[in-house]
Amino acid sequence: MNGAKGYTIARRSSCGKIFTTINISPETNSPVNVFVRFGKAGGCGSALADGIATLLSCSLRSGLDPREAINAFAGIGCHLGSRTCLNAVAESIGFVLQHLETGEDLNDLIEEHDFSHANSGEQWEDFE
Repeated sequence: MNGAKGYTIARRSSCGKIFTTINISPETNSPVNVFVRFGKAGGCGSALADGIATLLSCSLRSGLDPREAINAFAGIGCHLGSRTCLNAVAESIGFVLQHLETGEDLNDLIEEHDFSHANSGEQWEDFE
């Protein structure tokens, strides 16, 4: 995978900051690898995130449509609320796909999303 592009996106979730790195194949211009890191290292959550990211990467390289991954991860809640780690990963993949399809600046897409969400009247908790 020489010349592969990668994007790292930081999102806030109920678990704290989540960093999702998405590598793009130069041949297909589609995601082929996903890496997930918590802002705080270690623990079971980090181990599970590594496992999920590895499975997702294998699935993408095997032909999984990235939108199916987004649909699978989006909306999964936990005892900490609806802004889960998996939602953060789904959002990040969605931002990268939108960037690849439209050519829009990735930071602008994220800012527009966050601004529209903040103005929707939904309550966001302040996570560190």
